[in-house]
Amino acid sequence: MLIAVFTIQHPVLGGALRAVPSAEASWEETYSSDDVLTQMLFWVTCEEASDFDAFEEAVGETSAVRNLVEFAEVDDRRLYRVDFTEEGRRTNLMSEFIGVGAVLQSATGTADGWRCRVRFPDREGYRRLFEVCEAHDIPFRFERIYEQTSVDADGGSTLTDPQRETLLAAVESGYLDIPRAVSLAELGERLGVSQRSASERFRRGVKKLIREHL
Repeated sequence: MLIAVFTIQHPVLGGALRAVPSAEASWEETYSSDDVLTQMLFWVTCEEASDFDAFEEAVGETSAVRNLVEFAEVDDRRLYRVDFTEEGRRTNLMSEFIGVGAVLQSATGTADGWRCRVRFPDREGYRRLFEVCEAHDIPFRFERIYEQTSVDADGGSTLTDPQRETLLAAVESGYLDIPRAVSLAELGERLGVSQRSASERFRRGVKKLIREHL
């Protein structure tokens, strides 16, 4: 088995995520109840409560989804469901995953696109997905591909790139040392973000690692 990590600029929620850069979406499930209805469940986190309102408004202006419904709010996250429009169904990659025997293990959407982690049975399946993205004019940025081992057989980490960057910087800069070598504000400066943003990235990254591995 192969694990491929890549980022795609997919039309589903892409415009809304770019409109509200603080929003981060985590794919939960995509399913079809009949030939014309495809729905997706996903979680969203935002830095400010008002950003959720801005995100919901931005989703209403996109062409790939409609009928946004909020199902739950837990801590700083909200669970939503959307229906795919014809454009969303046409570019839906789930059928392609199934067709090549692939499994979508995680997908995290930000203003930079959807970062996906997919398990493929072979490289031919990966090449097929890349060709489908090209055919639908979906920008595709490869990150890495590697053989799955027993260590990561359960799916591995789904940290976003900013979260991974923040956690690594925290270790390298001595933020986790006792006593701390740098303050949270200095960590933010190192990353080129505000103290609040650095704190949010660090907290969400740690929470995600704990949920996935403990």
